[in-house]
Amino acid sequence: MEQEKQVGDRLAAIIEHYGDSIYGAAKKLGHGRPTKLYNFIGHKFKPGFDTLVEVLQTYPEVNPGWLLLGKGEMLTPAKAAEQPKSAKKTTEERAHVHSGGMHSPAVVTLNMAGDEGIMLVPTPAQAGYQLSRERPQVLKEMDLELLTLPQFSGKLHRAFEVEGSSMEPTLWTSDVVIARCVADWRMVKPRHVYVVVTDDSMIVKRIPRPIQNSDEEVELLSDNSYFSPHVIPRETIWEIWEVRGILTTRVPANKDEAFERVAGLLEIMARDSTDMRGRLLEMMERITIRQGEQLRLT
Repeated sequence: MEQEKQVGDRLAAIIEHYGDSIYGAAKKLGHGRPTKLYNFIGHKFKPGFDTLVEVLQTYPEVNPGWLLLGKGEMLTPAKAAEQPKSAKKTTEERAHVHSGGMHSPAVVTLNMAGDEGIMLVPTPAQAGYQLSRERPQVLKEMDLELLTLPQFSGKLHRAFEVEGSSMEPTLWTSDVVIARCVADWRMVKPRHVYVVVTDDSMIVKRIPRPIQNSDEEVELLSDNSYFSPHVIPRETIWEIWEVRGILTTRVPANKDEAFERVAGLLEIMARDSTDMRGRLLEMMERITIRQGEQLRLT
C-alpha cells in the first residue's frame, strides 16, 4: 500500500514539475479522460506497467529508477539542474499568501462557452485540484463537472464532495458542500463549517475562531465526538471556503414521527380500555340481574 502511495506522489510531482494540469497530462499520455490519473494520484489504484512506460515516453527526462522505485533524483543528470519556469512563480505565490494578503481562488473554471461555473471537486479529483491551484490558471475542458445553482456564482464558489465520518451527523460521505471563498481569514465566523485546502489535503471542519496571525496554529473541529481536534500550521493553508449549502441524498426524518406514533398508540389503548371497561360493566350488570332472579325463584 505504501508503494502505491509513493508512485502516485511521484506522478503528481512529475505533472507539477512540467507545469501540466491533470487534464493536460492525460492528453499527453494519450488518455481520452483524466480519470486514471486522478485515481493514481488519489491513491485509489496502482499504475500498471503500460502506464509507467507511457509516462517515461512522454517525459523522457524522468529517471526510470526514481519513478519505479523512488531511488535517485526525479530527472536524469543532464536535466536535473534545470528549473521549471513555474517554480519561481509558485514560490512568489506562497510568499504572498503567507504574508497575510487577501486570498483569492487560484483556480478559475470555464465551460466550453467561456462562462464561469461552480467547479465540482469530487473526492477522486481532489489531488488534481490541489496541483492546479498551486499555479493560477484557467482550467478549460477538465473532467470536472460545472454546476449552475440559484444564488451561487461560479466566480467565488466551489462544490466539494465530502469523504469520511468526522462531520457526522451534519455531513455524510458523498454529500456535496457548496462553499464560498473567504478572502480575509480574519473574517472567519467562529464555529462555522469550512473547507480548508492545505498543501496535502482538503479538510471539511469547523474553525473555532478567526485567523489573525501568520505564525499561529489553526484548530479544526469535528462534529463527530469520536474525532479529536485537528491542529495545522497556518502557513500550510492555501484556501478557505465557507460552506453555505449542502447537496445530499439523505432526506431528514420527521423529528416528531416517533412522538406521533406513541401518541397514536396511547390513544388506541385508551379507546380500547374505555371500550373494554364498558363491556366489563355490562357483563357485571347482567350477572347481578341473573343472581337476583335466581334468589327470587328460590
